Amino acid sequence: MRIILFFLILAITMPAFAQADEPVWPEALQTAKNTARMNDLEREVIFELNKVRSNPKQYAELYLESLYSAYNGKIYTYPGQEPTLTKEGNGALMECIMALRKTPSMPVLEPAEGLNKSARMLVKDQQFGGIGHITRNGSTPQKRMEIYGEWDIASAEDLAYGNYDARQIVIALLIDDGVPDRAHRHNILNPKFHFVGVATGKHPSYKIMCAIDYAGAYKNKE
Repeated sequence: MRIILFFLILAITMPAFAQADEPVWPEALQTAKNTARMNDLEREVIFELNKVRSNPKQYAELYLESLYSAYNGKIYTYPGQEPTLTKEGNGALMECIMALRKTPSMPVLEPAEGLNKSARMLVKDQQFGGIGHITRNGSTPQKRMEIYGEWDIASAEDLAYGNYDARQIVIALLIDDGVPDRAHRHNILNPKFHFVGVATGKHPSYKIMCAIDYAGAYKNKE
């Protein structure tokens, strides 16, 4: 049985405060370290996803709890950058922290070339404009994944626009401000997913975008 978890949702990323004492995360979490045809940001996004999946509680303590003071009502301000108007204020942040504290660890994500290509297909399609999961020729995430391979069990896609830092991308998707069902967060923390593809590129409105494709099982086409 295959489950499709494609959500027509997006997250505009918000800056995160840097940590003075960065812990040493296990080398095994860098599953994309030696993956060809990926840039550094794409590899770092997978590393960041694996950090939170391997230890959600620690991730919240290290990177999310310090963000509470960045809010003034619904205004989120990072030093040196313009204030960002959120929809929920720090309520979404606190709810995310509570959820991560209760979430057990889960398998890390392994990069799949076909999923990378599927994500990159959308990024290239939107380099001249547009947002969302459907390409201009009508290709859904599922159709794009199936061009380059065969997925099984479950599949999903997350999109983030407007940030150049891997941690900021992942944190924004986890907080999921303004998204009632927290679909981005559920995708990141879905233990059914074992494979991932990431693509980043220029966007005319948000300057940069990131597409993340997930699958429970995936076989690349030869």
